[in-house]
Amino acid sequence: MSDITLRVPAKHKHAVELSYEERIELNTIIDLLIPSDEDFPPPSSLHLIDEFLHHLLPTVENSTTKMLNAKRLHTVLHDLNISAGGRFCSASIEKQQMLLRLLERREPALYQALWALANHSYYKQFATSGRP
Repeated sequence: MSDITLRVPAKHKHAVELSYEERIELNTIIDLLIPSDEDFPPPSSLHLIDEFLHHLLPTVENSTTKMLNAKRLHTVLHDLNISAGGRFCSASIEKQQMLLRLLERREPALYQALWALANHSYYKQFATSGRP
């Protein structure tokens, strides 16, 4: 019997880190992308940011990271914040929506990846939250 030592590869970072302000901005953006109504709560009420960020981690089955990854998300959040005069979350809803429309026109594939990941995270979290 031979001595075989199994080496477990070093684990990758288990979470995409966002500052408190970036988390608030991302919640605001997701609420704009998925408006609530009487049957569906606002996405921010489901605390789905961690679910959303989990999908930005590079994995074999995660194709989202090809278009939207942690670095790109930080850049988008920064750019939207700057475009809103440094305070995206304090801007009017109309201005926030206008800035998202500009992002969609300027970078449609990135916007689509953001929208798809927001929807996936929302409905997964909604389904597991036990809400009617």
